[in-house]
Amino acid sequence: MSINVSDLVIKRGGRTIIDTISFRVDAGEFLAIAGVNGSGKSTVLGGLSGELPLAAGTIKIDGVSLFDWPLDALATRRAVLLQDSDLSFPFTVLDVVLMGRTANNHGVEKPRDIEIAASALEKTGLAGFENRRYTNLSGGERQRVHLSRVLAQVWPDEANTQSIDQSTTKYLFLDEPTASQDLAAQHMVLSCARAFADGGGVVVSVLHDLNQVAQYADRVLLLSGAQVAAYGVPKAVLTPEVLEPVYGVEVRVLDDPSMPYPLVVSCRQ
Repeated sequence: MSINVSDLVIKRGGRTIIDTISFRVDAGEFLAIAGVNGSGKSTVLGGLSGELPLAAGTIKIDGVSLFDWPLDALATRRAVLLQDSDLSFPFTVLDVVLMGRTANNHGVEKPRDIEIAASALEKTGLAGFENRRYTNLSGGERQRVHLSRVLAQVWPDEANTQSIDQSTTKYLFLDEPTASQDLAAQHMVLSCARAFADGGGVVVSVLHDLNQVAQYADRVLLLSGAQVAAYGVPKAVLTPEVLEPVYGVEVRVLDDPSMPYPLVVSCRQ
């Protein structure tokens, strides 16, 4: 099970934002999308989620065109966390997370839905927040509530262990999920995403921090000027030769024997 993107072109306001890019993500993988501001990272995610129309190219999920999927079926298999998912109504935290279960329970909540919502909150470090008012939370806590909501949306069924061999792979699209999070919360959020992929799901996430990319992603899609600057495993993409032309700064990539991933350091200008 996989996402296949071929020759993707997305235009906005008559301007080409993404120009003929291709990539693939298989079940069990975490793909990080990186690049400078304005390089099209969120636009790619908008295309994958069906939010943005395609000017050209194809997106296939499990071999089926994204736009041929019935919306109700797609809603139970993929969830999207946007950069800004704020709410202005004083819902309880539990109410917000249960919104993610609507596609699964057709609006009729069952005890299992509440169990799933509570488990999703536990994963994001918000156990015990169920009855707190969403509007009273900090920005970082609100974002983790929404992460709990999307996790609840694609939570595996009781009869489905969500292993890689099954035909019910779930998909999680995250747009800068660590924004507004403190250091510990950033790792908690990315650990949730990593666990989702390790359980047989697919994660596609926009990330700015290249050290987080190195630690959590299986592959990196590095964008520059609306096109793919590099695509591959972190150790192949996160090199000075690749990063310096994209970001326009001097970069050092260090190997620490105690860590299985490279450390990326940008140099002061």
